[in-house]
Amino acid sequence: MTAIPVIWLREVRAFRGAFSCGVPVAAFLAASGWTFAMMLRRNEGSVLQVQSIWGLSIAPWLPILSAVLTMRLFAEERATGMIDLLMAAPLRERDLVIGKFLSAMTVMGVALAVSVVVPMLVLPALSVPVQGTVRVPAFAATLLILFLQASAWCAAGTMISVLFRNQAAAAVSSLVLCSGMPIVVYAAILAWIPSVRAEVAWMPLLVHVYDFSTGLFSTAVIVLYVAVSLFFLFGCSKLLACLRLRG
Repeated sequence: MTAIPVIWLREVRAFRGAFSCGVPVAAFLAASGWTFAMMLRRNEGSVLQVQSIWGLSIAPWLPILSAVLTMRLFAEERATGMIDLLMAAPLRERDLVIGKFLSAMTVMGVALAVSVVVPMLVLPALSVPVQGTVRVPAFAATLLILFLQASAWCAAGTMISVLFRNQAAAAVSSLVLCSGMPIVVYAAILAWIPSVRAEVAWMPLLVHVYDFSTGLFSTAVIVLYVAVSLFFLFGCSKLLACLRLRG
């Protein structure tokens, strides 16, 4: 086996046996499920479709789950001194970063797959009028944009984890970057240029989710999230290279 699958398998096993993984995923499912139920009630009779409501209820919680999942990837290694062994091993920084990133994305993918069970299977079984509105391609498109957003958040969290020895500090910093920063920038733009509010009523990240859920695909949006993910992963590998040079 090459280095990436070995690192991925090691980290997935660590996630599977970690208390810090099961609780955040359960909390994510509970919080997103509650948000979905509240949005369903609030938008009853509106033009919003089920997959749009589901996607909009999931998106705000993705940065939080990503921060919690990625906080231990490198911070734990630095706190225990294992990072020195990893840096001494004949491993490329790129392989180490990709392996750890994919492990976090695996858990994220499982969480998203479980969360889609309610709107696709449970809700139609409980509500006959909803049965005709649930379409697999629409949910697949919504799942795609949520997965792309999650990859950007996880990539950012992976890079931030290299900078800290304390997992809590890594999680808080990741939350500030992934969740707080977009909100602050969006609020600042609206405050500075109030006329933009008429054109950008929703936060752009939520607009992307809504557009994909209604079939309005955009290659530029896909490229944006892929580029952001690659940028953070590249930065993470360079930070590891700096650690290796420092010895």
